[in-house]
Amino acid sequence: MLNWHGTGSNGPAQAAFTGYEALAEVEEFLVVHPTGVPMPSAGNTWELADHRDPGRDDLAFATTLIDMVVEDWCGDPTRIYSTGFSTGGYFTARLICEIADRIAAASSIAGISHPDDCRPARPVPFLAVHGSADASIPIDGRGNPARTADDPWLQALFAEVIPEEFGEFAQDANCSPEPSTTSIGVDVIRYDYQGCDDGTPMTFYEIIGGGHTWPSTPFAEQLATSLGYTTFELDATADSWAFFRQHQLDD
Repeated sequence: MLNWHGTGSNGPAQAAFTGYEALAEVEEFLVVHPTGVPMPSAGNTWELADHRDPGRDDLAFATTLIDMVVEDWCGDPTRIYSTGFSTGGYFTARLICEIADRIAAASSIAGISHPDDCRPARPVPFLAVHGSADASIPIDGRGNPARTADDPWLQALFAEVIPEEFGEFAQDANCSPEPSTTSIGVDVIRYDYQGCDDGTPMTFYEIIGGGHTWPSTPFAEQLATSLGYTTFELDATADSWAFFRQHQLDD
C-alpha cells in the first residue's frame, strides 16, 4: 500500500492522519508513507502529469519504490495499491494514467484530476472521496482565489469539476455514463458506475458538507477549524482497504 501525503505534509504526518499503520498491523500488509521534496513556491509535494519539474521525476520514483517493496520486502507485485490525500490523491490518479499495469486498485481522497492525455493501460478499480464544502479543492470547480491568483496552472486545476474528472476515469473503463446513487447515513452519497470493462468497480463518494479532510481521521476535531467538517459515516482508511483487498493483477 502506497499512501501519498498532501502538499506541505510528509510521510509520518500522513501515517498519523490516516491511521494506516495500525490497520496494516492487524490486516498484515505493508504500508509505505513516502515524503515528497519541495517544488518552487510549495512545500513537500508530488509532481503531477501536467506540472512537471525538469529536475525531478516522481513517476520514476514511484516505480522504483514499488520495485524496492517487491524485491526487498517481499511485496506481492500483483497486489500493489495506491491511495493519497489532496495532492497525494492527484498523484494516485496520475499513477492510474501512467502505470496502470502496476496498480491493482486505487483510491483518491480530496483530490483527483483526469488529464486530457490520460490513457490507462487497463481498467483500474478506483474509488474517490470528496467533500461538497471543500474550500481547498472545490468540488464544483469554482476555484480558490487565495491560492491561485498568480498561478495559471492552479487556476485551471481548481476549475475542474471533481465528479466529472472521476467520470472520465469511468469513461476510460467503458462504464455506463450515469452512475447509480445510494445515500449512506445523512451525509454520504455513493455513486457507482455500472457495466465497466471486466466488471471493474468505479465508485465516487460525495460527503455533503465535508471539508478538505480524510473521513474518520483521528484528528478530525483538531483540524475542523482549518480543514472543515469530517464525516465518520465513511472511513477512508478501512473502507479503502476493504475495497483494495478484493483486487489483484493477473499473474
